[in-house]
Amino acid sequence: MNTFSSIANHLFHPSYPQNHTPIVLCDFDGTISVKDVTDTLLSHFGQNGCDELEELWVNGKIGSQECMSKQIALMDASLDELNQVLSQIEIDMDFKAFIHYTEQNNIPVHVVSDGLDYAIEFILKRHGIEHLPIFANKLMHNNARSWRLEFPYANKDCIKQSGNCKCNHVKKQQHFSQILYVGDGTSDYCVSHNVDFVFAKDKLVNYCEKNKIEHCKITSFADVTSALKRAQHAVIPVMMVK
Repeated sequence: MNTFSSIANHLFHPSYPQNHTPIVLCDFDGTISVKDVTDTLLSHFGQNGCDELEELWVNGKIGSQECMSKQIALMDASLDELNQVLSQIEIDMDFKAFIHYTEQNNIPVHVVSDGLDYAIEFILKRHGIEHLPIFANKLMHNNARSWRLEFPYANKDCIKQSGNCKCNHVKKQQHFSQILYVGDGTSDYCVSHNVDFVFAKDKLVNYCEKNKIEHCKITSFADVTSALKRAQHAVIPVMMVK
């Protein structure tokens, strides 16, 4: 019998008292990372059946939790092979400066992703970013070539049937003065309705426009840093700065 275990280090999940600063929640795939990490891994290591599962998810016949769980179970790769692919994935060139600014100004940043905890941790660490709170699906390995997922942040009432219910994470951050969100795609649609302000890329821009969600279109994290600086100097809410 295969025994699976988590390969991520202990992920830092801080708690905060009543706080007068905003908190920034960031999607990872396509937002912090240049490429979608799960898609990249599946393109290298996914076996027959992955494309069919993707089609079922795209057509709304299964949720992302079911889709990803079954796709990851179809991966055939050693840990070293996985790491070699992860080592080639780049992040937004302005993300590190954004993290530096938020740390200097005591603005918490959480990565809230429907992706893979180990992959996110590995990529960020390779770029010199450690100790950032990561809330994502737990990647499990059997120390051979088999993989599976666990979903510590799943919510049975999640409308999108996601592995990580981002809306549920937002509910736990109500002690902050504002909840700001940075995202780019489908997994960010639902949560965008439940935060104070959205910094949007790609498909999320059109979604916010269509649904009249307060947002700012960005091309990189430099735009987010600039907005935070303007808001700080003007002493007005970030959500009013566009």
